[in-house]
This record gives sequence, structure tokens and C-alpha cells, in this order.
Amino acid sequence: MSAKTRRDSIYVMYEGEREGAFLKHLAEHSNIRFNPQPCNGGSANQIVTNGIKYSARDVNVYVFFDEDFESRPGYTISDEALEGLSNTWKIEKDALKGCSYRCLQKMNKNMRNPILIVSYPQSIEGFLLRLLGIPLQDLEDKTTQQLKSMIASHLDNILLSDEDNNKIKHYDIKITKYIDEITKLQQSGLQNKKHRQFMETKTKEYKHYKNKVHLSIITAKRADISEIDILLKAFGL
Repeated sequence: MSAKTRRDSIYVMYEGEREGAFLKHLAEHSNIRFNPQPCNGGSANQIVTNGIKYSARDVNVYVFFDEDFESRPGYTISDEALEGLSNTWKIEKDALKGCSYRCLQKMNKNMRNPILIVSYPQSIEGFLLRLLGIPLQDLEDKTTQQLKSMIASHLDNILLSDEDNNKIKHYDIKITKYIDEITKLQQSGLQNKKHRQFMETKTKEYKHYKNKVHLSIITAKRADISEIDILLKAFGL
């Protein structure tokens, strides 16, 4: 694999841990230098606003967020952010008013920064289910929680290779071990904050590794979906 150069860099604003794992998985198979910009716990407005701030850079800037922000008061994209998009995209600001989040990027016909990737229906779970080949019409009108249950069920039913099975089992053993230790510490009443933080970090780390195995399988099963095509092209894949 050739060296990753600044010229081949991309910046990606994103909101959650699963999005981050998915993006890092793509980066591991790419010659593109990935500059992650996590906005953990942020709103669609914050993520889009951050993308606009980075838009003057001479590299491509992507904004990756969930559709369900559209229905969450206080988390929606503000009129000021929409005006910022219209300025960077060089289109009439009224064209973006009332536009559904999943359709916003279609207005950016010249692919100017920031380039939006909206996970739908609802969330990254809906996005990944579509990659697993579930028809969009079967996912519409589902809540984010229902989609999370669906993806857990589909991942459990995926036929894994022996190597992937062994990895999953190893990670599950580690996750169970650290969760048990955290529970015992809580029950004992001991206030060992440093040790608890260590165990919580390790639990999160092994959940991340487990997610990477599943995401590898999902990407291999990808359908012809415009959002994933944008991401794959961004990473030169």
C-alpha cells in the first residue's frame, strides 16, 4: 500500500461510536489519510456547523449523521447552518428550507464541501440494514430502537467463518469478564475510580473490536446505495 499523502486526505465529521468504527474500517483498507472529527453526543446542527467550518480546506470534507435528528427538538439543523450550507454550496438558501435530511445532499450537485451522508431510515442501524440487503420499504416507519433490535438479530444470524467466530467468542469472553468485574466492584462499595475506568475502557475497546468484525461482513455484502458509494469513493475504494 502506498504512502498516505496530504493531497489524498479527507475530513469526516460524525456523531457516534458505531459511525466511527465503520469509518475506521473503511480507512484500514484505503490509501486515503482519514482525519476523523468525532462530535460525540452532538446534534445534527453541531455536526453540520463543524463541517462548514472545515469547508475552506483544500481537501474534501464529509459530514455523517443520522436522519432521526430531523425529528428531535433541539437537535435539528438550524436556519443559520442551512444558510451556511447554501453559501458553501453556492445555491439559493430557500432551496434547502424544508428539505428532508436524506435529500439534502442531492441539492449539492457539484459535490462542494461539506458533503453530507445521512444514515437512513432513522439511524446508522437503518443504514447498515440496507447494506445487509434489507429493502428500504421494510425499514421505513421503524423506530431507532426497533432497528437496533433488527440489526442485532441479523448479525446473530450471519454465517461467520471459523476465524471470525473465534474472534467474536474471544471478544465476548473479554467483555463479560470486565462487565463482571465492574459489577463486583459496584457491589463491594469500594471506590476505586481508576480501576473502574480502566475496566470500562477495556469493555468499550473489545466492543469496538467486535463491531469491526461485523462491519467487515456488512461492507462485503453492500448493496448499490448512493450513500455508501459516496463513502467508498471518498476512501478511494
